[in-house]
Amino acid sequence: MGNPAVFSVAAQCFAGMDEAGYAELTAPEVWEGFVEGLGASVEACASDGRSGACWIDALKTPPSFADYDGFCRCHFTGGLPGSALPVESLYRPDAAPDAARGAGYGAEPARYMEELIERMGFSLPPAYRAWPDHLALELDMLAVLQRSGYESEARSFLSERFGWLADYRRRLACLDDPAAPFFVALVDALIGVAGGEAAKAASVAADSCASGDVSA
Repeated sequence: MGNPAVFSVAAQCFAGMDEAGYAELTAPEVWEGFVEGLGASVEACASDGRSGACWIDALKTPPSFADYDGFCRCHFTGGLPGSALPVESLYRPDAAPDAARGAGYGAEPARYMEELIERMGFSLPPAYRAWPDHLALELDMLAVLQRSGYESEARSFLSERFGWLADYRRRLACLDDPAAPFFVALVDALIGVAGGEAAKAASVAADSCASGDVSA
């Protein structure tokens, strides 16, 4: 499934950073390790053996801080015309019986993340109270599950919680912004990891069912 540090770095990209933090994250020795680790994660999870070369080139050179910061200010702020917040509830209809407005802040994914964060003994950061299902928190949670030794839970979380990223990618691809290709490539890589893990889980389940049929 990959190194948890990879998911922690990806989380920071979607969280927004100041100039000093961005310079530290994108320093060549750090960033090259991140891209290499992300590529290894995609390849490890790929069910068809394909590499992540299609998106790696787009990530090798991160945007300037000015472009990165401009993107975050324009598109990671709710309520603006170009808003493209990476929040799961915005891309998944609310399945609750009393849900009348469909997708929106505070839908089922948000409630799930709130409960999981509390169950893990953490506090929801104040900046994310409106959207506990922000991609930055979901990626951080994935890294925490791995580091805590909950490998099975981490795999389930990865395969189940990131199905909305394909719709989110389409939103990002529509943005006329110099940093948009960077974020599209990052989401492509995460889709590769999550999709591969889901395919592996489905294959294991199918094999288990087949074995049960034979033994019966």
